[in-house]
Amino acid sequence: MKPLSLELQAFGPFPKTEQLDFTALGQNPLFLINGPTGAGKSSLLDAICFALYGTTTGNEREPAQMRCDQADPDCLTEVTLRFALGERVYRVRRMPTQERPKARGEGTTTAQAQAQLWEEDGSGADAGEGKLLVSRSVNDATQMIRDLIGLDADQFRQVMVLPQGKFRELLMADSRERERIFGQLFQTRIYRRIEEALKAEAGDIRREVEAHQERLRGILAGADLADEAAVTQELAALAPALAEAASARDAAEQARSAAASARDRGQALQARFDSLAEQRRQLEGLAAEDAQVREQEAQLARAGAAQALQPDFERFRQAGAQLAECLTALESAEREAAQALEADSAARQRLEQVQQAHAEVEGLKREQHNLNQHRGQLEQLGAARREVAAAEREAAASDSALAQTRQRQQALSEAQARRETELAELDRTLADFPEQQLQLHQLEQHLSQRRELETLREGYRALQQALKQAEEAQRRAAEAEAGARREARTLELRWHSGQAALLAQALAVGEPCPVCGSTEHPAPATRTRAEDLVTTEQVEAAREREAAQRARAEAARVALEKAQRALAENREQGQKLSDAIGALKDQPLAEVQRARDEQARAVTAQQTRREQRTRLAAELERQRGELTTLGAKLSQQEAAAQADQARLINARARVSQLEEQLPEAYRTTAALDRALGERQQRIEGLEKALAEARLQAEQARSVRDRAQERRDALAGQREQLQIQREGAKQQWQSALAASDFADEADFTRARLDNEIQARLREAVRAHHSRVDQSQGAVAALEKELAEQAAPDLDGLAAALRAAEQAYREADEAWRGQDQRRRQLADVQEKLQRAHQEQAALEARYRIYGTLSEVANGQTGDKISLQRFVLSVLLDDVLIQASQRLYRMSKGRYQLVRKQERAKGHKASGLELEVEDGYTGKSRPVATLSGGESFMAALSLALGLSDVVQSYAGGIKLDTLFIDEGFGSLDPESLDLAVRTLIDLQASGRMIGIISHVSELKELGWNRIDVDASRGRSTLRVKTL
Repeated sequence: MKPLSLELQAFGPFPKTEQLDFTALGQNPLFLINGPTGAGKSSLLDAICFALYGTTTGNEREPAQMRCDQADPDCLTEVTLRFALGERVYRVRRMPTQERPKARGEGTTTAQAQAQLWEEDGSGADAGEGKLLVSRSVNDATQMIRDLIGLDADQFRQVMVLPQGKFRELLMADSRERERIFGQLFQTRIYRRIEEALKAEAGDIRREVEAHQERLRGILAGADLADEAAVTQELAALAPALAEAASARDAAEQARSAAASARDRGQALQARFDSLAEQRRQLEGLAAEDAQVREQEAQLARAGAAQALQPDFERFRQAGAQLAECLTALESAEREAAQALEADSAARQRLEQVQQAHAEVEGLKREQHNLNQHRGQLEQLGAARREVAAAEREAAASDSALAQTRQRQQALSEAQARRETELAELDRTLADFPEQQLQLHQLEQHLSQRRELETLREGYRALQQALKQAEEAQRRAAEAEAGARREARTLELRWHSGQAALLAQALAVGEPCPVCGSTEHPAPATRTRAEDLVTTEQVEAAREREAAQRARAEAARVALEKAQRALAENREQGQKLSDAIGALKDQPLAEVQRARDEQARAVTAQQTRREQRTRLAAELERQRGELTTLGAKLSQQEAAAQADQARLINARARVSQLEEQLPEAYRTTAALDRALGERQQRIEGLEKALAEARLQAEQARSVRDRAQERRDALAGQREQLQIQREGAKQQWQSALAASDFADEADFTRARLDNEIQARLREAVRAHHSRVDQSQGAVAALEKELAEQAAPDLDGLAAALRAAEQAYREADEAWRGQDQRRRQLADVQEKLQRAHQEQAALEARYRIYGTLSEVANGQTGDKISLQRFVLSVLLDDVLIQASQRLYRMSKGRYQLVRKQERAKGHKASGLELEVEDGYTGKSRPVATLSGGESFMAALSLALGLSDVVQSYAGGIKLDTLFIDEGFGSLDPESLDLAVRTLIDLQASGRMIGIISHVSELKELGWNRIDVDASRGRSTLRVKTL
């Protein structure tokens, strides 16, 4: 971070606005901030720190206390800082909470703190330029600046500003504080995340181990086992009984199988007897079908005889069909030949008529030639007419443009006068716009505060109701607790009385009492009724109810205290806010809202007027320029209009001359084209009609010839088909007479198609096959069953049921013991896998647990991973710091890191010591004198700046402010310190020094002089 400019207003000892341009001091300046005591030198560092973080360098004063007592009441306290981060430039403006005069009436009102942050675009520093990042929120601006710079306020003061009396803080910081600062500077949070990740992983593994052990206990409990040894013991004890049950089950299985086999054999024999009866019934049914089968065989024989005559019958039928078809075609051909002859005669007559009309074509072509000669004259006339039309358009356009320009000039002159009047009126209206904006800002603050107070008041009422409910709940809980306590005490007393009565019943004269030891029992306790006896369970239940009521009472008490605290906090916040806003607390919220809305509308209207004023000014300037342009344009348009009129007169004269040379009927292209078109159409029509007539005559003659040829061919074919039909008829009648059929009808009835014949033959064959099969089956079954008797199926089924019942009983006995064996074996397997998983978890924990302990500093020197990395970085810083301290202390001191571990639980690893070259020993840095401490702190800050910037991605520490400390150095040490700063300046840093030391003033550096006069201070930049 490098400051570019600083603007103060009513801040510290500066009552007015002071501006400080750091860029005027040079590119990487080493400068002195000079001024008398109390002038306000340290206030410059306070202003920079306040602008960035909203706090001062020393934290001794609140930001609200930094207001200048000498400032005008209307001048608000604010600080604006422009600073660079690499190539980017930012601007922050911050105001503390302060009192200011009311906009209306007397007295003051509280202006709340606010902050704005911009990223500038590089074109300037005006308030309206750049991207607004934060519009008002103080916290948002502070957080964003902390993210941009990479340091919070405390870290900024420790590494970039060495304020008066604070330069020893970084030097004296303990390990924990230095770890926080260095971790932010060097961005070592990744190592902290590694520590946390390893710790979380180790914790997860520990929890998995605990959960795993719980699962082990659950596995044993699920099998009703006390421990893992019980699994092996019960398995060993179960083996003999399981073997005996398995043997009994096998014997029962064999008996069941024998009974099932006997039953199956009986069922098979009975099935054979049933099959024999069925085959006999089927054979009787087949005998009834014999007559039908003989009829089918006769039908097949007639169909075979008819099939032998089928070829002769088909030839006779086809010959008749062909002759009939030929006669039909011949009749049609004769009609077509007559029609074709008539068409040919008509086509010849049409051709003669068309040839006579075609003689007109020669005269039409001569007329067409004459009309084409007029086209050239017409084209010249058309060009002349177009020239006239163009000249008329140009003349009209010139006249119109000239009139429009004159009209536009007049309108602009009138509009310019109106806008000048409007602009003056807007300037008068906008005179109080800044004051209205300020009033709106104040009203918005009032509204926000009043809403917050209203919210607190509503919350107060809700909290009061909650408090009443909590008090009532606490009262009821206390009463319930007291009742439960009384009930428990009563039941305990009754239980003791009952126990005494029971004990008294066992007493005997002369035998000692088990309670007091006496052999005499003058007044033993009497036995109570059985229903009055109290059991131990009842006493325990009463005690549990008492404990539950006690817990509820405690919870109610805690809730009551919480409600009381919430109400007190709400009351305190409301009182603070009421004190802060004064009379505003009694003003209705709607009235405050209405005042703010009215002012917002007024400001919005003014903003609209300001935008309108900007537009009017731009429009007025544009109109002035346009009027100047219109003057020159008007002269050009007048000359152009005169030239267009001259061209129009010449064009009209040319048209008149051409019209006299062309016949009136053909002075238009449409008329000439229409006449030519009519003649061309007539010529084309006559040519086309002639061609069509010739084509039609040729086609008619061709059709006539083809029709006559077809008629003659069909006549010859008819005679041949008549001869063939007579031959086929004689052959068919001879074959029919030689057959068994009485006539053609008898032949037709006997005909069957191939599919029907195939079905009849298959039916006959199937019938004979079934008869043969049934006769064979009956003979075989009668021979097989000749010496067999029918089985007793009921007796066999009863024997099987008894065997199955015995098997089920033996199987259930075996299954019960085998199920327990499988359960124990499953438990044994699960336990084995669980032990393997346990070993894997323990192996993982040996890795992650060890890494977590080492990374989190729980072993050895108790140094965490991040602190170890930071210790290495600190060693680099100390190397750079010691080089400068060694020179400034004339070879006596060097800074080293303390190696011994801190006592107790205190963080260690980052403590500093100073190595004294005179004694050869190391000692705490706290033993250094004031001047020595300043040199050590300065060396540490410079070394830290070097190392931070040398690491990629590190925070850029390119600015250092030092407030006092040089006065504690002797002249030689002062000279060495100054040389060190000059060397540091050459590396590209800005260094500002606040000091009263006269030797520094005599060095001739650029200066910022702080002049003080009667409690009022001003700033001046003095360069060489």
